[in-house]
Amino acid sequence: MASGNISGGGRNYAKPTSPTTSSASTTADTTVVTITYTPSTLGPAATSYLVTGTSTTGSTVSTTITTSPTTVTGFTSGSTYNINIAGQNYNGPGAFLTAAAALAIPTVYSLQATYNASTTYTVASGISKIAGYVIAGGGGGGGGGGSSSWFGDVAGAGGGGGGGAAIVGFKDFTVTPGQTVTITVGAIGNAGAAGNHSNNAGNSGGDGGAGGASIITYGGTDIATANGGGGGGPGNGAVTSNGNGGAGGTAGNATSNVAGAITVTGVVGGLAENVLAGGGGPYGGAANPGTAQTSNSNITGASAITAILPSNTSYGSGGAGRGFSGNGAAGAGGGGSGGAAGGNVYGNVGGDATGTGAGGGGGGSGGNSRSETANTKNGRAGGAGSAGLVILYVA
Repeated sequence: MASGNISGGGRNYAKPTSPTTSSASTTADTTVVTITYTPSTLGPAATSYLVTGTSTTGSTVSTTITTSPTTVTGFTSGSTYNINIAGQNYNGPGAFLTAAAALAIPTVYSLQATYNASTTYTVASGISKIAGYVIAGGGGGGGGGGSSSWFGDVAGAGGGGGGGAAIVGFKDFTVTPGQTVTITVGAIGNAGAAGNHSNNAGNSGGDGGAGGASIITYGGTDIATANGGGGGGPGNGAVTSNGNGGAGGTAGNATSNVAGAITVTGVVGGLAENVLAGGGGPYGGAANPGTAQTSNSNITGASAITAILPSNTSYGSGGAGRGFSGNGAAGAGGGGSGGAAGGNVYGNVGGDATGTGAGGGGGGSGGNSRSETANTKNGRAGGAGSAGLVILYVA
């Protein structure tokens, strides 16, 4: 029922009655609130409607609308509001009607930055939460072994492929403006050195280096850690017999103390089998390929955060190098391919991982005593793993 009275001059001092019905609602990934109402048919008509919102932290929104439905802005991401509406005319607003009680405004993220190097980020005013992907560096491929110069028909073995790195995905970690987020980006796993030939015995190649860990730290605590892939093992040098192949690098693992975080273990690098083992002829030791990362580390429920797996295929391990003859094995998911053995000519170095984040380097090829020159009896270096990557979102 209308309030107020009629006084001299015929002016109606009554205020409008509350709307008959009203509602307030949100949709995902937006802070906009949609207000609907049904005008009352009792008492003086409202010329407009006053909408107010008060959050549980005391912040307020106030605006005037004239149509239903209407979208209202100004609400804070991640906050909860009580929203009320009142009809108003030249006498002011009437009684308020609750449009929504404890309406949760979605947390809406935007990309802060993609980090390729270690740094810090100071939480900006108005930011209360962070989300991100933390991707470590891939392991380097092992170097191929050298051959002996005095013994015929022997070959150093290929190096193992570098291991793939781990990945962490998380969201809705609470932060305070002015505080520091420390971002550590994992370094590449260095390539294993080539093993040289010698008269009596070929030297083994070098181990591939492990990829560095990528970490997000807040308040002195590591909240998300992705460890790098292990380096591929070296191919053994040949003495009076062929060398043994290098093992594939280990898979990186991950940890996080953020509730609901997704941790994805990397993948093992390709194994370089012994030169005399397997098919492909008497010297055709197989070179096993790397493996693509297929586990899902995507952060769900926030469309502004780009999915990285499995649609993005740049995460995997390196393939192994080959001893004596034949091609090295392919890397997978951005991992470098193993080096092809040269037979009577130069062998090939292992391929570097492509792109950034999680890829392992390829193993180097082994040297061959049947090569025509001393230099081609040497093994070949492995390939480098990829550097890490941190992608940070804020809300």
